[in-house]
Amino acid sequence: MKNLTVLMSVLLSGACMASAGIYFYTDQALFESLYPGLTTEDYSNTNISPNSTGADPGPFDSFTDNACFSPDDIVEGISLDNLEGNENVVLTPPFMGVTSVTVGPNAFEDNAEYSFSVPVNVFGIEIVMPMGSGLVNIEVFGIGGSLGISSSNGTLAGVFWGVYSDYDITRIEFIEPATNGELFANAQFGAFSALDNSTWGSIKNSF
Repeated sequence: MKNLTVLMSVLLSGACMASAGIYFYTDQALFESLYPGLTTEDYSNTNISPNSTGADPGPFDSFTDNACFSPDDIVEGISLDNLEGNENVVLTPPFMGVTSVTVGPNAFEDNAEYSFSVPVNVFGIEIVMPMGSGLVNIEVFGIGGSLGISSSNGTLAGVFWGVYSDYDITRIEFIEPATNGELFANAQFGAFSALDNSTWGSIKNSF
């Protein structure tokens, strides 16, 4: 029993359970080991040239057809938009020091929302703030309403944040009160069976 307790503590060291059925992650390596094979969107198919920036109305999804993205440049099932209804922006490396293509609200005071048109209960993202590090408040929603609340810092280098839910995630709101301007890079998403039936089952069978 002692060995099992220690092992569980190690595995959960990069995760925080906010309430029954939802886990938040700050350890990207742990997240990716628990949920391999997720669909990744790195926004590298953008129409914006290197070391540049461009802005257009949202949403940014597989149907987008503007100066920032052409149809199917973004994988199907994921959508990013400005919660205030204003334009979204794209920054390409090394503009303002970003190391990956980043997207998000064009105005520093605006907030962002990711939504999904395919079944998703696992999502990970890098939160990037070129104007200075700051806190982002995050709320995860399902069809029945809020599933849980979390928070994360954002930095120029990017800070990983991830979530697993027993229930399908329909959208995630990112609210950044300090108006440093939250942007996002390297989104990962997908659908996994319940954690108890996959990861913990494998661990149990190893004893």
